[in-house]
Amino acid sequence: MDPCNSSVGTIAYMSPERINTDLNHGKYDGYAGDIWSLGVSVLEFYLGKFPFAVGRQGDWASLMCAICLSQPPEAPATASGEFRDFIACCLQREPPRRWSAQQLLRHPFILQNTSQGLIQGPHAPHQLPNRHQLLPPRPILPASGSSSTSPGS
Repeated sequence: MDPCNSSVGTIAYMSPERINTDLNHGKYDGYAGDIWSLGVSVLEFYLGKFPFAVGRQGDWASLMCAICLSQPPEAPATASGEFRDFIACCLQREPPRRWSAQQLLRHPFILQNTSQGLIQGPHAPHQLPNRHQLLPPRPILPASGSSSTSPGS
């Protein structure tokens, strides 16, 4: 079984053409479907809630109607233009209009963050100059030789 072209996962993140194969004449591109899922996930992270008008745990019919029949969700006007466009590139209803992963890696929203050293990898245009900046701060330990006493002792 090809996992990219299987029906594995949560319906809430599936692309419209995965849920309703009639939408794309029975053709399914698993990679384009993954881009849709990425867009839904990133938008949910930003909003702090599922981006469709129905709950993520909604019944199958409600989710299908929200994903297949309504307009794709958009980032709010308060988000940056680059972020809004990135989400729009992921959440195109027609799969051929969705950007590929290669294209998204070159999107201004990604590039502006890679130039600040936030993203690394073989496709990132810049390498991280100071990797230690990504590590959590070290815990502050009590100085040696000092003793702490608990109340009541």
